Amino acid sequence: MNSRKRISWKLSRLRILRGAVSMRLMTRTRRFLITAILLVAILGSWLAWVRPRSVDMAAYAPADSLLYLESNNPAGVVAALTSTDAWRLVEGLTGTHRTADTNNWSRKFVRWTGIGPIKSVIFTRAQVAVVVTDLGVAQEAESLTIKPEGALLIETHTSSRRIKDPIEQALKKFAEATYDQPVFRRTTVDGSEFLEWVARGNSRQVVATIAGTLVIVGNTERAVQKTLDVTLRRQPSLKDDPDLLRLRLELKADRALAFGYVPEKKSARLLSLAVPMILGRAPGNTEFERLIDSGSAKIVGSLGWSCRPFMSGIEDRYRINLQPAVLVKLKEIFSCQQSEPTSPPVLPNDYSSVTYYRFQNPATAWQGLKTGVSSQVDTLSAILFSSILKSALLTYGINEPDKFLSLVEDPVYTARFESETPSSILVGKLRDKKAMKELLTTEMGFRLIDTTTEAEVFQNSENEFAARLVNGFVVIGSQAEVDRYFEKATSFDQESLSTSQTVLTSLSSSACILTYSDDKDRVRAFVSALVTADGSTALWTDQREQRLGLLPYSATETTIAEHGIERITRSALGQFSTLLPLVLPERTRTKESSGR
Repeated sequence: MNSRKRISWKLSRLRILRGAVSMRLMTRTRRFLITAILLVAILGSWLAWVRPRSVDMAAYAPADSLLYLESNNPAGVVAALTSTDAWRLVEGLTGTHRTADTNNWSRKFVRWTGIGPIKSVIFTRAQVAVVVTDLGVAQEAESLTIKPEGALLIETHTSSRRIKDPIEQALKKFAEATYDQPVFRRTTVDGSEFLEWVARGNSRQVVATIAGTLVIVGNTERAVQKTLDVTLRRQPSLKDDPDLLRLRLELKADRALAFGYVPEKKSARLLSLAVPMILGRAPGNTEFERLIDSGSAKIVGSLGWSCRPFMSGIEDRYRINLQPAVLVKLKEIFSCQQSEPTSPPVLPNDYSSVTYYRFQNPATAWQGLKTGVSSQVDTLSAILFSSILKSALLTYGINEPDKFLSLVEDPVYTARFESETPSSILVGKLRDKKAMKELLTTEMGFRLIDTTTEAEVFQNSENEFAARLVNGFVVIGSQAEVDRYFEKATSFDQESLSTSQTVLTSLSSSACILTYSDDKDRVRAFVSALVTADGSTALWTDQREQRLGLLPYSATETTIAEHGIERITRSALGQFSTLLPLVLPERTRTKESSGR
């Protein structure tokens, strides 16, 4: 009996001991779990605190900006460009090769935490924008040139303490590469520190300031100060512009590599400077520009642009908003041919660009464009715009555009063989050959100089322009270009443009205007600027030129959309091939030219 009690007592004691041990283990486990949860919560709070939050870069842009560009993911732009076929030329000139993106996780870690080399932190976190605040006219030698005034905005999402030294060193290196021994100044304006590198003669300068996490770099102190005032909320910003918000949605800016915008109130100003230059006139004729400015404001609205990766290249989308009254008239008259031409003319494959106008009735479209514009402007502006439109065909020797276009039908092409020269030709299918001959000889100043079984050759009295009627088509333009066309055309088969040239993709069959352009010059300039900026010399061997020639032609379609004119361009490098050479140091471009 006693033995039973002892056994029972021992079992009870064992149970108590087990319970104590269990309680102690539960207490330790609970403490461990609580500690782990607290650590996770602290780490999560810290990551949430340091993680960069995208800002609206338009909040830093002055409300009266002439031009606004933004890219919320510069690293994505670099990744897209290095994925293009054209990038192989950069690799060939630099000796580097694109590798698979195996370190994407590390870049995400650096972006999220801000832990890593400061250059990597800035690059992975940055949002950038460019604002043009003013357009001045500068006198250089005997010519007048446009001199934009603006600033580059870099939202680093990193404290000014960390970015101050690397940003200052990068700007110093840029200024020294751009100017020959620039003068450096450090000043304070209204409590903000300004850094200035000024070229000899005070003709050009780089000005910068840091406001918190934002870096502002401009080409004048006024542009930087104006942008800084917006950042400090002393002046209104572009952020709440309704057209900007609408174009961002319509052009899918949230998924784009970059986005650009010109406010409606500023588009006319840009046209007043661009039109004289297109017509070969120097800017500075205030009365002429004033007429274009006042007339354009009644026709053109805001402008937008976005770009994204597409296949092995880049797709650019442009939107030119039109005033409602003008848009209604253009939609009525712009009736586009939906089917491909059945018998296209011969088009040599070494041209610089070809534009195919697919209007069912070219004369109706031309006349409608004139009346649609003229009905919205005053009499003097209407005369001016009519003269500008007429001058567009004078380059082909066509001084009676209404009558000429009434005698041709789809297909109508314009072609240019060299991008450096303004000369080009127009090719159109004849409606009435007899009437065209009469128009050329009686009203346009041409005379018949040769007749063969295949063609009739005409030439104007100054021997500047020529025209040929051949196989049911009229070919007209400068004497040299028309002769060149027929010399080259004889060695090519009758193939349509869309199948004889390499493009990234076929364009829409409903587009009113299709343009195919040789992008070699733009790609060469982009690659050379990038290579020489890296300290190397861009030497273009025959093999590299051959590789350059294998790149696809850019293809652009133009249509009348809901709010205006829409253009879609698919090309090797997109608009970046034009923008990059403009911002790189001038001495770099000079080095590239001397190295070729």
